[in-house]
Formats: sequence, C-alpha cells, structure tokens
Amino acid sequence: MGRPSRWSDERKANREQAEWIVGWLRENGPATTPEIIDALRSEGRAVRAHILQRALRKSPFVHRVGSETGVRGEVSRWAFGVEEDTRP
Repeated sequence: MGRPSRWSDERKANREQAEWIVGWLRENGPATTPEIIDALRSEGRAVRAHILQRALRKSPFVHRVGSETGVRGEVSRWAFGVEEDTRP
C-alpha cells in the first residue's frame, strides 16, 4: 500500500485560496484586512482565518505597510511588493 499524497484536495484548495488572496492584493492593494475579507465574500469564497494568515504573514510578497482605525478598532494594511515597505 502506497503512502497517501501530502497534497490532498483540501491542501490544494487552501493553497489556491492563499494564492488568490496574494493575487488580489497585487491587483487591488494596498488594502486592509476587512477589505480583503469583503473581497473574498464578494467572490463567493470562504473566509478562513488560517488561510488568510498564510497568505498575509507567510507570503514573501505581502507586507504589512501600516495600520488604520476601522469600525472594530485598529486594522492592518497590507500591500503586494518585492521589498518590504518601511513607511508607517
């Protein structure tokens, strides 16, 4: 009996979702976390915290470029870029 693939359908779907978030930021960013969540919902995509974190924190192309006050308090602002933006 062979070993099961480490790339299950669920893992492939999670990776595709994270790539979609990064691509959306490249086209529409910079954006706040709530704006990204609204974009996911408007596209009919599920909002899953661990996938959002993977896309925003682990991608080498997405950087936190500051924060601003939102409806529920302070929210992060994210941008797509090759080098980290040092602006506040």
